[in-house]
Amino acid sequence: MNVKQAIDRMCEIEGKSQRTVSKEIGRNPSFLSTSMSKGSIPRVDTMATIARACGFELVLRGHGITIGLGDD
Repeated sequence: MNVKQAIDRMCEIEGKSQRTVSKEIGRNPSFLSTSMSKGSIPRVDTMATIARACGFELVLRGHGITIGLGDD
C-alpha cells in the first residue's frame, strides 16, 4: 500500500472526507486532495497528524520493538 492508498483507507474507515481531515489538522480544506493529486508525499510528522485525525497511530516496527510517531 502506498501513502495515497493509506490516507484514502484511513479516511474511508473513519468515515471522513480528505477535506474534513485537512481542516481538522489545520490545513487548507483542499490540502490532502491537492497534494495527493500532485503525487506529493506528506512529511512524517504530517502523516502522523493525519493518522491521529483518523483514529490511527503511525508506528515504526523492527528489532522486536514498536515506536509510535507523533506522540507528544
